Amino acid sequence: MSFKFPIGYYSFHNNNLFNFQFNRWYSTGFLGYDELNEVSKCINSFESAKRIFKQFGEEAINNNQWLAGATYLRAAEFFSLGGDPEKNELYETCKKAYFKAYQNEPILYEKVSYGKGYLPIMRIMTDQPSKGWIILHGGYDSFIQELYPFCKVFVNNGYNVIMFEGPGQGGALNEHGMVLTHEWEKPVSKILDHYDIDDITLIGISLGGYLAARAAAFEKRIKRVVLYDIVYDFYKAFLFKFPKYLQLLIIFSLPFKKSSFWKKTEEKVSDNFFLHWLILQGYHVFGVNSIRQYLINMKKYHTKKISKFIEQDVLLLAGEEDIYTTFFDKQKKALIHAKSVTGRIFTKNECASHHCQIGNIGLVLDYILNWIERKR
Repeated sequence: MSFKFPIGYYSFHNNNLFNFQFNRWYSTGFLGYDELNEVSKCINSFESAKRIFKQFGEEAINNNQWLAGATYLRAAEFFSLGGDPEKNELYETCKKAYFKAYQNEPILYEKVSYGKGYLPIMRIMTDQPSKGWIILHGGYDSFIQELYPFCKVFVNNGYNVIMFEGPGQGGALNEHGMVLTHEWEKPVSKILDHYDIDDITLIGISLGGYLAARAAAFEKRIKRVVLYDIVYDFYKAFLFKFPKYLQLLIIFSLPFKKSSFWKKTEEKVSDNFFLHWLILQGYHVFGVNSIRQYLINMKKYHTKKISKFIEQDVLLLAGEEDIYTTFFDKQKKALIHAKSVTGRIFTKNECASHHCQIGNIGLVLDYILNWIERKR
């Protein structure tokens, strides 16, 4: 199976959250422009998104279009919010469709014991003389199955790749109940122990940019780390979405569990699709049930204190229109002991200015590959 990453960031929907996700699935090459354009016309809420994507997914599977079907079901799962009883069922159906889609691919499905459960693994070995190991993971909401086209770029260029889901992700969360941890060196170390490997490149995608940085700070078998994107301060990036007066109210109210402010805030954010999804997804991955608990957990996800412990070669990636890019210079300056620091902010002219360079994934993957080759 070969993958082609189309170039372009399109206006599928007038809501930024929906539009970004539609572009995400378009940019992987899993779904075409015409299909997404058709779907987008029917969607005006999370409920309609879940229903429509589920319907299209079932139709695709009935026509043996397994990869498109898996992607539609993944989209339906994405838009089914934390407490939705259908969420886990959609996850299972989606995972089975991905397995069927990739049945002829050289994927080794494995698991590594962790806590009271397992970390799901997809391992792909190059058929060339190996240049070494790359370990790749997502962040706040990804499944490793949807990242398979990413890893093919590295496998085709002579690297062995391990993709894994840690606590708070995919099967670790949905099958074993493991909630997200900021101490990401723990699952990474377990994987390195299990496979008895070192001198690896670690790539963390989206919130994985924080997670990979944290792992590199405390796990020295990692020799190169790619923060794709940077997440210097998750909590502050969230706060910056609000007007200044509301930022101050949130900061002031955080120590007070029973403040009436929290109920008003929950009502307020439900009017904003992006914030509503972000917070309810946070409830799901953190295992919490209030905005206050969510924010307290979110405050753990920053690299301000741990950047000085990173001694590896580091690659920082960002897009000029992403919310995290305002922290790019701070992150770069904080890496005072890194062996080397390389950084790039991708632009709108490159169709790569959005989060994780959605719009031109091929460009960023080629850049990462070239950087790894130089640092080896």
